[in-house]
Amino acid sequence: MALASVAVAVPLWVACGAASPSGAAVKSAHAPTAVCQKILAVLSDGPDPDADPVGYALSQILPLGQIHTSDHTVSTTLRSLIKDDRALVKANGDDKTAKTGIKKADKSLNKACPGVAS
Repeated sequence: MALASVAVAVPLWVACGAASPSGAAVKSAHAPTAVCQKILAVLSDGPDPDADPVGYALSQILPLGQIHTSDHTVSTTLRSLIKDDRALVKANGDDKTAKTGIKKADKSLNKACPGVAS
């Protein structure tokens, strides 16, 4: 009976984000859904990034700057993405460092919000 109780309780603890046996809170690797939805709305709007990378970067700068989150990783990634978008626009699409930074930021955002920057 006790074993059955543990078998039921463990998945519930994990699913609900309950405290771990050590007392530390279990943290999800994903950002809050509301933040992910805001990011998706910005990144899915505007021109196609492959067809018009400068226009795409320009269309993201202000809206991304209006997204605020307590998720440190997402917040830092958004600031980096904005910085690289500005550099790409300033260089009229000819900044390899900015392009690399954008790809890195997209990868990080996809980790926090799966599928948001695909």
